[in-house]
Amino acid sequence: MKLDTKELQHISLLYVEDDADILNQMKMLYGKIFKQLFTASNGKDGLNTFKENQKNIDIVVTDINMPKMNGLDMIKEINNLSSNNIPTIVTTAHTDSNHLLNAMDLKVDKYIPKPVQVKDLTISIVELVQKYRKSANLELLAKGLVQKKTQFENLTQELQHKLDLKTKEAQYLDTIVDNFVVTFQTNKNGDIENVSSKFIRYFEYTKDELIGQNINILRCESCGGESFQQIMLKAIHTKKSISSTHTLKTSSDKKVVCDLTMTPLYGSDGLVCNYKFFLDVV
Repeated sequence: MKLDTKELQHISLLYVEDDADILNQMKMLYGKIFKQLFTASNGKDGLNTFKENQKNIDIVVTDINMPKMNGLDMIKEINNLSSNNIPTIVTTAHTDSNHLLNAMDLKVDKYIPKPVQVKDLTISIVELVQKYRKSANLELLAKGLVQKKTQFENLTQELQHKLDLKTKEAQYLDTIVDNFVVTFQTNKNGDIENVSSKFIRYFEYTKDELIGQNINILRCESCGGESFQQIMLKAIHTKKSISSTHTLKTSSDKKVVCDLTMTPLYGSDGLVCNYKFFLDVV
């Protein structure tokens, strides 16, 4: 990864280290290049600093063996305080397997042995903050893009002169929807033609088990066997998306409560050619 110094100006860092020489070096360097640098010389002070500045800290870098409270115990307390997981990097001169296992249990993002290479550590900080920021925003972004994507699909049918542009945008949205939205599509007869990766992960089917099968293969505990067909007919009559709540079962018989929205898609002849289903899992 090529280090973008402009990106550093948008990151605030908590650095916890009991070695005074290392901490002073980091203060001199990181205090200049990051948006904000918070420091502490032991886990207890690091935890207090996090409590006081939680909203302003994007990532935590800490040593393990420190007085008053070690780095792993501090991370555990920080995880309990933070409603959203905050990225963490552990630096240590020890390679004890117990430390590694404890770090894994706490879902520490990176374990860097000392002596730390500043450039490598800085790159890791940027990568982790970018990853966490994208993860936090993509779920919200994907839901908003679902409606926009459907509008694009209908618009391309009406405005042929904009077809190429809208198709490219739809392909981009498809990638996001596939990974972050529970969705599937059927033909006009209710046979499943496509399912998103997110759907596969939630309901534990394989694509081979679903593609080509009638929608009734998705077992609905809260409705009769004809419920999906009834929703399709209602959508045809109203020419609108239909929303309803269902309790479906996964491949391993787990119950999943979800708000289902079904949208009919029309061909150039004005007749329904497909049905798109979006599931918001409760």
